[in-house]
Amino acid sequence: MGKQDTLRNFLLAATIFVVVMAVGPALLPDRPAPPIAGETQSPVGTTATPELGATDAVTVAGSIPSTSATLATAAGALVAVEAMSEQSFSMGASEPDGVVGAESGDPFRMRLTLSNIGASVSSATLTDHAATLGSVERYKLLAPLERMNGSVYRSFAIQKINLDGVDLALDDKKWHVNAVERYETAAGGIGERLSFSIEVQKNNTPLIKLTRVFTLPQQSVEFGRHDLWSTITVENLTNEPHRVLVAYRGGLGIPTSTGRMAGRLIDYAAIGADGRIEPKRLADATVHGDAGQVTKLFAATPTEPQLLSWAGIGNTYFTCTIAPVGPDNRSAASYIAEVKAYDLDADPLTTDDATLTFVTTAIEVKPESKLTYNAAIYLGEKDAKSFQGEADYNKRNYYFQISESFGMCTFTWLVELMIWLLNSLFFLCGDFGIAIIILVVIVRTLLHPITKKGQVNMVRMQQKMGEFSPKIEELKKKYGNDKARMQQETMKLYREHNINPAGQMLSCLPMVIQMPIWIALFLSLSNNILMRHQSFLFTWIHDLTAQDALYTFATPLTVPLFGWQIASFNLLPPLVSLFMFIQMKTQPRPKPNPNQSDQQRQQQEMMQKMMPMMSVMMLFIFYNMPAGLNLYIMCSSLFGWLEQRRIRAHIKEQEAAGTLHKPAPKPKDPAEGPHKPSWVERLQKAAEQAQKSQATKRPGRPKR
Repeated sequence: MGKQDTLRNFLLAATIFVVVMAVGPALLPDRPAPPIAGETQSPVGTTATPELGATDAVTVAGSIPSTSATLATAAGALVAVEAMSEQSFSMGASEPDGVVGAESGDPFRMRLTLSNIGASVSSATLTDHAATLGSVERYKLLAPLERMNGSVYRSFAIQKINLDGVDLALDDKKWHVNAVERYETAAGGIGERLSFSIEVQKNNTPLIKLTRVFTLPQQSVEFGRHDLWSTITVENLTNEPHRVLVAYRGGLGIPTSTGRMAGRLIDYAAIGADGRIEPKRLADATVHGDAGQVTKLFAATPTEPQLLSWAGIGNTYFTCTIAPVGPDNRSAASYIAEVKAYDLDADPLTTDDATLTFVTTAIEVKPESKLTYNAAIYLGEKDAKSFQGEADYNKRNYYFQISESFGMCTFTWLVELMIWLLNSLFFLCGDFGIAIIILVVIVRTLLHPITKKGQVNMVRMQQKMGEFSPKIEELKKKYGNDKARMQQETMKLYREHNINPAGQMLSCLPMVIQMPIWIALFLSLSNNILMRHQSFLFTWIHDLTAQDALYTFATPLTVPLFGWQIASFNLLPPLVSLFMFIQMKTQPRPKPNPNQSDQQRQQQEMMQKMMPMMSVMMLFIFYNMPAGLNLYIMCSSLFGWLEQRRIRAHIKEQEAAGTLHKPAPKPKDPAEGPHKPSWVERLQKAAEQAQKSQATKRPGRPKR
């Protein structure tokens, strides 16, 4: 080919390329613009359903994550017909303006803010409780969670629907919503409700319609209830059956607790095959480990036929609990397949977003029929009276959310008794601080006989040690090889001088008995909603369930070496330490035994020196404890010191009268009946009999 042919072919190809580039775009259809983040976009070839109005938009989705904004455009994908705009509504109590619900006369005990994004609840405010001590702002139990990337998570949002094996995210969709309406039931119930709805289509054909209704009844304080009812209805719009599964979220934004049970608590309960409620607890910190970690709390399987009774997230005093119920709104329902706890944003650095997901079982919905999921939601304080008094609360064992916090270092009945005593005394005197002091008087009075007997016996032992030592040495020489006989003769010697060796333990018994009481009181402070934000008269103690905080530092102080943070100067802990030191210093001390070895004498001196150090240790141990507990221990030490002074005066009176070491009188007249031994004497007698039986069973030594 010559040079002229090559040049001619090149010019022809260039001309054809220019013509195609110029004419081609006019002949081809326009490409759609890429979607903008946060906006919905209609797919090509689809239009809004006329019945839903001209302001509706259509969102397309296939199998996508629950919060994905990506739109699938594949033919035949599921689409959700959304409303055009985001909307919020309010239900329940009016703005409280610092007036608690009981005093304002509002029949609603909470105020809800609802959003059509995911048919969810943005916030829930309890009007009966202040947000913080002295605040006019009411306590917000639920709140939306916002992230730096613009994501917003809300409580109870319907996360997705699985239709015939295909997932469609719904928690980021704008549901259609009606206005809040008031209702009245035939039984006289009054309240408000709000209805959300969204339609799922495929190829412009309506398949499923979902309706979410929140119902908030009027419930005054006297009712003792905090109910919110949720109803999810799945309606089949076709003449073919569809297999449907729905997943919805639990509560979000619950404030954390402080002190012993910092953080949030995840409680849940299943109903076993035998019908018994089986509750369990999980700390929310366990779900913030690895990113995307999921903890399965409940799963119904063919091999384990269980029903979910309830599951919820709470803190020390408040809870958001969800119970799937049947059509009667009381009996347990079987539609929950599993409940999972997980980190909402899969970021272990954020610890405020532990939540639950309730997943229903996959059920086939028949043509032109409906499927309904009912749930009873409790939003309020952990009130033992309501949890045990209301029939459905008691049947579901909501009380577990309180009793599980009683701990393992004391008895459940003792904590419950402590709460009952404090509440009863509060209703009598009107102040929990006074109730705690009265409780100290009651406990010290009940323990006084043991305290007195122990201290009297200790003084007797101290005064008789010099006389006993030679006689005990003689018994050792005489019966040193026969331990059983040695113990019998020693006990006989004690009885002759009206000395009870077991009485030495009686001096420590009041302290040992009070330890479970201290723990029970501490637990009652953090599990009794009535004591929240309760002050002590007109003192600086404004909250008995928190530190007394006489002075709060502008910047927390750091203790060297230990790294402890001290946010305030608390006066009660030093007073506790001072009164305990005074009480220890006034206790009777044993006189030195002349027959003790040097090592025993040094050990005794060391113990005497360590006793004052115990009071210093108590300062560090109780510095961050609640003011109510410190008030109890301080008053107990003060009354114990006064009690010791009275007992020592009584002992001096007996010494002056010569009756301190006088043996216990025996009945003179046989007609008066035999002497009834005390429990200590019975214990001693049982020990002696056991020693005798062991001595008779012991084989003798062979004769030589």
